[in-house]
Amino acid sequence: MITDERLKPCPFCGKVPQIYVCDEEGNIRNDDYENDPWSGLSYAICHDINDLDNDELDCPIATHDDEILGARLYKSVDELVECWNGRSET
Repeated sequence: MITDERLKPCPFCGKVPQIYVCDEEGNIRNDDYENDPWSGLSYAICHDINDLDNDELDCPIATHDDEILGARLYKSVDELVECWNGRSET
């Protein structure tokens, strides 16, 4: 997983999400895969429920370990950060 300090925290629980390195089908790969992406390269956002404290477990968008948040894959980390941070908070 990649940590990017540009990501805004979750609007529900305040935790900062992580970024998974994936192939073009959305299969989660280790970070070294970026150096040799033999099956395409994409990125997905992860907000792991295991990282939450008991009082934060009701976060409606957190996922379990090795699950991506939503269904969208991004072509770059910059695109992912822009989409996550550009969400409406009203």
